[in-house]
Amino acid sequence: MKSSIPSPRPRPRSGVAACAVAAVALAIPAGAIAAPASVNLRIEGSNSTVFEAPVTTDGHVVQPATGDKRLCDGTNGGANPEPGPTPTTALDDGARTGGFPWDGRYFDSFNDYLVSQIGPDRSTSSQFFGQYVNSVPSEVGGCQQIVKTGDEVLWAFDAFSKEHVLRLEGPAAGRTNAPLTVKVTDGGDGTPLAGATVGQKQTGADGTTQLTFPRPGIYDLKAERSDSVRSNLVKVCVDDPGVESCTSTDRSAPAVKIHAPRYASDQSTTRTFTVSWEGLEEAAGSGITGYSVDVRRVGETAWRSVTRGDLLTERAFRGSSGVSYEVRVLAVDRAGNRSAGVTATTTVPLVNRDGPLFSDGWERLERRGAWGGSVRRSTEPGALARFRFSGQSVALIGRRLRKGGKLRVSVAGRTELIDVSGEPRPREVLWTSAALPPGTHTLELKAARGPAEVDAVAVVPR
Repeated sequence: MKSSIPSPRPRPRSGVAACAVAAVALAIPAGAIAAPASVNLRIEGSNSTVFEAPVTTDGHVVQPATGDKRLCDGTNGGANPEPGPTPTTALDDGARTGGFPWDGRYFDSFNDYLVSQIGPDRSTSSQFFGQYVNSVPSEVGGCQQIVKTGDEVLWAFDAFSKEHVLRLEGPAAGRTNAPLTVKVTDGGDGTPLAGATVGQKQTGADGTTQLTFPRPGIYDLKAERSDSVRSNLVKVCVDDPGVESCTSTDRSAPAVKIHAPRYASDQSTTRTFTVSWEGLEEAAGSGITGYSVDVRRVGETAWRSVTRGDLLTERAFRGSSGVSYEVRVLAVDRAGNRSAGVTATTTVPLVNRDGPLFSDGWERLERRGAWGGSVRRSTEPGALARFRFSGQSVALIGRRLRKGGKLRVSVAGRTELIDVSGEPRPREVLWTSAALPPGTHTLELKAARGPAEVDAVAVVPR
């Protein structure tokens, strides 16, 4: 068993710096669970911006306010061969984060939702919601388009009457009574747009205008034009001359929300797992300038630095079989305020070759989508498997079968009969033990009746 801590493997950044990524590109077999994506979600309502912040999302069953719950993972209607996060799952996750409602009806005729409400706005007979990815209108439904880390997902009210999606660019900092220049373009093709209003000033033919601020502060700028979708937010720190940028008014530290799988098998068939995070600031915050990321094996005291001061919001790690890892993330804003470090733990399960000792009644089968590429299948009643371990709990990972049977599971003096019948899904957590006392334990599996398949066991350390 390898003892090294997981190695982060970077990938080139996407074009959206605020949600850049370093991650391993994985070849995930059919039926695998795709890693989540960190996207910039923006929702533009009829009169104001409903939501604009990073959101981590994946393919999942979404829940509109009154409509049907349906799986929304890019495979709807056969649109993509593999599942993944979508504009609608980003909307669903953003609604939970931002506390606003969304609603829609699922139409089997086109295998997707027609979104009818986001926040306070409801569609009418002539005004509908539309979605864009990186300012480009989607040509398919919101459950049929895969999005990736770094994408901007935009939902806009009355989208089909709009000529442009506005893109606002401007400096991050300025000085009192000194003009600063901002520019408005078409987000899709970069064409400069005249007649857009920013801070009560209108852009000229080159898409620019100049703004002046008499008092220090952190100013939120948006561009608007009657025939266009409202722009993205640009924050500008304005300070008096001679004062360090962004230090006049921002005294609050940012926060971090981290997303990590409990088990590496939740995401893929390999020992690689992806951790993502989001920086959270108050409305008057100066904006996050970077994150520090550290990793260590559970039980060790020293942290290993992964990155410092970067705007990465996702990282992939390759761990060792049977080892748990802690990842710690903290954020720094432009005023130098630092968040507390937030941690998450992921356990890399043992594959069935390295975990329990199986009797002859368990047949080893190659299984695409299984953890490690194979399963152990019980072929006769009474077939045994035993595994000695120490830890605070242990989980059994496998696949339910439509005509599955039952397994008798025993550990620490407790015995349970678990049903392994159901809809087959790879790498499902079939059972988790209660909290275990200190010491070494023996997990025993016994085939009670009918077939059962086991991928791996996952031990959560103390």
